[in-house]
Amino acid sequence: MEHISFQENTIFSGLVSHTRLLPFQHTFKYKVNYFWFSLDNFRKYKFFKKNEFSLFSFYDKDHGPIEKNVDLCEYFKKKINSKVTNISYIKAFCLPRIVGYNFNPISIFVCYNSKKNPNTIIFEVNNTFRERHIYSCKILREKKLFNLKKKFYVSPFFSVEGYYKVQFKINNKKINLIIDYYLNKKKVFNASFNGIPRKMSNSNLIKTFLLSLTQNIKVTLSIYIQALKLFLKGAKYIKRPKFSKTIFTNTNEQ
Repeated sequence: MEHISFQENTIFSGLVSHTRLLPFQHTFKYKVNYFWFSLDNFRKYKFFKKNEFSLFSFYDKDHGPIEKNVDLCEYFKKKINSKVTNISYIKAFCLPRIVGYNFNPISIFVCYNSKKNPNTIIFEVNNTFRERHIYSCKILREKKLFNLKKKFYVSPFFSVEGYYKVQFKINNKKINLIIDYYLNKKKVFNASFNGIPRKMSNSNLIKTFLLSLTQNIKVTLSIYIQALKLFLKGAKYIKRPKFSKTIFTNTNEQ
């Protein structure tokens, strides 16, 4: 599967872009460093650790069901039904905690079989109200686009309806994530991340830390600042409906 190839642990530096297209255009961009790493066979670095405080860290409790702490690998395997689907490796693509703090608008987990071919992709979407929607999709060779029905309150200026078209590509030269949001058959929003790789090593982790110490705080603040700008431009506020803390959707719609 060339468009989602198996890659070793990597730091992807790049640009996140958000563009609202209707009823008026509004765009903002920011630089960020995403981590791509093995979740099931986590390699502990001097400055990047799992379920431990460090300059960079990944905690199981930041992902999966909000209602309880779980072993994330086992949770995904159970939800996907690993007795039917061969899952030998799980790779994570997300923002790590930086000195203890993080917020991930979206995290992606890719499951690979014993031959390192991808068979399942998981999109984990978070809002700022501590709610989460997790989509699990089979990866089919002939399809590179994932269609996801929106069932979750993400923005205070979009209702909970419509659908997303998501593209995710990764190889040893770049990574691309593109999310298009459609409402009433019209594309109203686009988000993307385009990144270039650097090997994950202790020296590169230190360099990344010095360059991106405040990046996770900036990601959170930018959400509120841009929401205020949209409100001042005249975007209509939509009240948040009540949801379960975590929604998990298994879908065969790729």
